Amino acid sequence: MRRGILLFLCMLVLGRTSVIHYKCEFTHALNEKLLYDNRLTYMGDYFPKDYKIIVRYEEVLRCQNITSLRNQGTTVEELRSLWSIINEGILMKIIEVLPEKHPSFGYIKELLKIFTQLLPDNLKIQTEIIEDIMERLRKPDETGPGKAVRPKALLDNCFRVLYALYEEECNLCNPRSEAEDDTLCPSATIPPIIDYKNSSYER
Repeated sequence: MRRGILLFLCMLVLGRTSVIHYKCEFTHALNEKLLYDNRLTYMGDYFPKDYKIIVRYEEVLRCQNITSLRNQGTTVEELRSLWSIINEGILMKIIEVLPEKHPSFGYIKELLKIFTQLLPDNLKIQTEIIEDIMERLRKPDETGPGKAVRPKALLDNCFRVLYALYEEECNLCNPRSEAEDDTLCPSATIPPIIDYKNSSYER
């Protein structure tokens, strides 16, 4: 009996390790794609200086929002699922405005392939606040107000939150550039609860 229980526990541990390794493979690939030089080139240099796209307030997902949601009892898995769903939607909005010959088109397609692997198969919502955000995201874009944001700024957020959610578990490494010494979330700082509609986005 004890041997059977031990075998079962070992299988659970091995199964969890396998899932973590699978996810980390894709987070490492995403980390490489989202490094500063890539974001600057494909999302900054290849777009007009003042070009912006319209996104929902909920799609401006920053480190402060993640910290706030954690403080309100959301699980890491819920936050990872929310982050994946939001950023897949953002990438779809970006690629929809790009002609296939645009130099950033292939880059966005590669990011979308990675996010397809990170999206949850079965999303289990446990907290009301995440369910509320998901409900607003499911509504058509034209049903609510939006926010005009630069494509690079959206991917900057994506990169920062990637570290907030996966750095420790997946041992991510960021070769920082001098151009963005504030890229990652300051782990010692716990900001107050953020109101999506009233929070300032631009740095």
